[in-house]
Amino acid sequence: MEPRRPESLGPLLYVTPEEVPVRDLVRRAIESARGGVSAVILRRKTSSWWEFSELVRHFRDNVPRGLPWLVNRRMDFAMDGGAMGLHLPEAHPPLSRIRQWMGEGSLVGVSVHSPAAAQEAVREGADYLIAGPVFDTPSKRPFGPPLGLARLGEIIRSVSVPVFAIGGIGPDEAPMVRASGASGMVVMGALSYAPDPVAAAYALRKAWTRG
Repeated sequence: MEPRRPESLGPLLYVTPEEVPVRDLVRRAIESARGGVSAVILRRKTSSWWEFSELVRHFRDNVPRGLPWLVNRRMDFAMDGGAMGLHLPEAHPPLSRIRQWMGEGSLVGVSVHSPAAAQEAVREGADYLIAGPVFDTPSKRPFGPPLGLARLGEIIRSVSVPVFAIGGIGPDEAPMVRASGASGMVVMGALSYAPDPVAAAYALRKAWTRG
């Protein structure tokens, strides 16, 4: 089986939101990929089994071939839908058990909010981490105050796997996030509600490259 390669996720990940209808969401994901999105994480925590199934099916059947995608939390859909892997919250079942079910060829990532949590996730076997929120953003306020760039840097330096930054990242922040040592950035609202997802993704990717 091919080895896991978290680097294949690239520098710009798009996490899908809750409230955007499935077909519009998939359209936005496709357009964002044209603009420079390098991977997608399907996330619908409040959706029914049927709604999530529709999302996975429609996404899988329409996105560009070769675009990496993962599923948030829902291991059943990650395994059956053909995803590259699974993304989990900081509080998750033992990764050793997840790995047994998913198989060694699948990526398994974890969201973290501190260096201690990052180190624990890597000890358990996480392939990559998403750290945040780095800057203030409404969707991440339940997780507490923003980490800031200094704290993000601490998380990155504490582990040996790729760390992607999330939370309030736009073109102005992208160069600073890259300078901190992050492997990439994760966005939601910046692409979900942009009038032109292609242009918005292009601006983010260009800003990252410029950084």
